[in-house]
Amino acid sequence: MKSCELCELHRTTAWHAEFDDPFRFVVIDCDSCDVAMAVLGAHRARPTEAEAVVMRERLAAIANRLYPDGWFFDDHMRQIPDHYHLHARPFPRWLPRGLR
Repeated sequence: MKSCELCELHRTTAWHAEFDDPFRFVVIDCDSCDVAMAVLGAHRARPTEAEAVVMRERLAAIANRLYPDGWFFDDHMRQIPDHYHLHARPFPRWLPRGLR
């Protein structure tokens, strides 16, 4: 089996938070796009509905602090599609404020 970059999680970027309760996940900076992302601790392509709610709540608290001008969730897993992770992307500066 090929190794999984998100299972190994080398500390090459900023780590914002680590959680073990109610399940294992971390919030770190993505090494590809330099935005905050939540990474499920288990190697699965999808979280349970309850896990998704908790991950979004905790990532949102961090994203609100990091991106005060606004941000959005992006869970399209481009490079690692089989290990769930969720990005918090800041709105681009060129986007008119009314659309943010």
